[in-house]
Amino acid sequence: MIWMVKYLEDIIGKGLDFIVIFEMIARGSLNQIPFSLPLAILLSSIMTYGKLGETIELTAMKSLGVSLTKAMRPLLVFTVGLAIGAYFFANNYLPYSNKKLSSLMSDITRTKPELLIPEGVFYNNLKGYTIRIGKKYRDKSIADVLIFDDSNDGKGGFVAADSGSLELSKNGNYLILNLINGNTYKLDKEKIRPGTQRKLPFVKNQFSRNRLIFELTGFTFEKSDPNKRSKHLKNMSNSDIAHHKDSLELKQKKEAFNIVNHLHYKYFFIEDTTFLRDTVTAFSYNELIGSIDSIEDSKRKIIQKTAKETASKLKRKLEVEKKNKQNGAIYIGRHSLEIHKKYSNSIACIIMFFIGAPFGAIVRKGGLGLPVVIGVLLFLLYYVLSTTMYKMGKKGDFDPIWGMWLAPLILSPVGLFLTYKAATDSSIFRKEAYKAVIKRLFKKK
Repeated sequence: MIWMVKYLEDIIGKGLDFIVIFEMIARGSLNQIPFSLPLAILLSSIMTYGKLGETIELTAMKSLGVSLTKAMRPLLVFTVGLAIGAYFFANNYLPYSNKKLSSLMSDITRTKPELLIPEGVFYNNLKGYTIRIGKKYRDKSIADVLIFDDSNDGKGGFVAADSGSLELSKNGNYLILNLINGNTYKLDKEKIRPGTQRKLPFVKNQFSRNRLIFELTGFTFEKSDPNKRSKHLKNMSNSDIAHHKDSLELKQKKEAFNIVNHLHYKYFFIEDTTFLRDTVTAFSYNELIGSIDSIEDSKRKIIQKTAKETASKLKRKLEVEKKNKQNGAIYIGRHSLEIHKKYSNSIACIIMFFIGAPFGAIVRKGGLGLPVVIGVLLFLLYYVLSTTMYKMGKKGDFDPIWGMWLAPLILSPVGLFLTYKAATDSSIFRKEAYKAVIKRLFKKK
């Protein structure tokens, strides 16, 4: 729940209902399921088959002709079904939930304006008033306050105060502004005298303390439509991501084609079609150089300078276009990254089962013991590899497809090796086997 720390300041003091906070926490927690599910399968399979081995039930199965691979089939079928369900969850429901979460967080952050009124800016989102706060402090005290009454076409006057504080009413429907040491200025009736300059007099009233109350209509918490949120890759299914990726690739190809045409017509010599073809004489390179050398020095320098500037502009333009193409390729690569991330997380569930089940059968220790610790270390290896490759692929430093499949490919041989050793009754994790080897070595000596 580390992500909640980022929004903690926006949540506290907003007077939100418990249901809203619970929904925010629940939807945020759903994002942890794709990564936590492989760990849950790994630990549960280690503990299950470790307990079966500890109570000699696996030995009883083998004595009846049931091999370890047959004993693993029911849970393997369940794990495959779980992996398929995890993919559909990550592909179909999780994007919808992320849309709701981003919409919910946006609605929460703009619920109350007391923390959103910036310093030194004329804030006019309060109906009928414009407020400027010179300085804000953490305890909600403020300094150098100006409040303009925008009613009656701006003739409502204004209030200036040295300091004050902001607070909300108990029901959260009103913003209370307590002002200290200030003045109120209101327009008085204009007195017009013939032959004199027109004057707009103000009535000034000094106060030591003053309280202003603003109605927060429109600032109460209201849920907006999540479908109106901007499309983020985490809020899209694989089909939507693939469609968006194809559109970006077509757009990039079209832009590249337009750039080539633009450069061709702007910077390359084009045959003059205003004359008949038989009257056009094409210059060779040597003739062109000779014609330039025959020009006067002053004109030749101007031509050379112009050509150099044109070449420099072309170089800068090509560098900009190259950078834009690289950034576009990185953004397109992120689409492949998100697509293959959902597949690799689902396949990781099956790989973790093939690691955990034979490992528990070999160790023959159930419960929370050393096998679980070793299993957690294996999962940490998977998690660190997967997260590192995801970040590198997001920056364009590594191929996004290989990046998302690197961790499963590294751990797959581990699962196959453990399954083979468990099926052949290997004793690689038993202390007795190592003690026997050491005793034999000492006896030989």
